[in-house]
Amino acid sequence: MLATAPTVSRRDFEQGTGWTFKPEGACKGDVCIPLKKQPGESIELSAIAAEMGLPLVSEPNHQLWAVGPESIGSKALVSAEAPSLVLPDLDGNLFDLKKLLGKKVLIYAWAPY
Repeated sequence: MLATAPTVSRRDFEQGTGWTFKPEGACKGDVCIPLKKQPGESIELSAIAAEMGLPLVSEPNHQLWAVGPESIGSKALVSAEAPSLVLPDLDGNLFDLKKLLGKKVLIYAWAPY
């Protein structure tokens, strides 16, 4: 969600991020994040982003605030589980990324175009 002020209306936040505020917290589909208290009609982006664990990038000099990850393609990570990925290793043998489940993995991709 992109905003031009550090505070937005509840309606604009819900429309811009896809999160809705319910008695159980901020919800998107089957995922709900419990909140300390229900927000009012005006939402301070830094406070709600911190409480929900959403990234916030601000550039007050240019009057720009971005709350993500919904600001990129309207998608949010519900889990940190990578999709199934099988690729050849340096010797040409197929390697399934799932074999590294539970370990930190860095995937480096490069394209010459």
